[in-house]
Amino acid sequence: MLGFAAVDLWYTTTFFEKTHRHLLAASASIEASEGSLDNPETLRLCEYANAEWEKGKNVLMMLVHHNVVRYMDEKFVSLLEQVRLGNRDDACVTVKVLISYVKDLKQENYPLLSNIF
Repeated sequence: MLGFAAVDLWYTTTFFEKTHRHLLAASASIEASEGSLDNPETLRLCEYANAEWEKGKNVLMMLVHHNVVRYMDEKFVSLLEQVRLGNRDDACVTVKVLISYVKDLKQENYPLLSNIF
């Protein structure tokens, strides 16, 4: 059982770290786009972050609550559509929400003494 817990912690932490890095890159690209999102690099970064999310979400579904995965899916869909439509302001907000959520999930992943006692 301890081995499973260690693998769970390792996989989810690694996955959330990778997702966080991809979202930070997408966020920087969105923020650098002044006025509109005509930059194809921004769309590529957002699509890459989404593709990496899609690759690992099935395993993640077994390790975290399914509502977490669904929420992230919805936000990724929103982000991609906002970037495709060139809606910079909404894309900025959505990517920041995703970054904040992933950051919180990384913290929640670690066992706390208050949960043990």
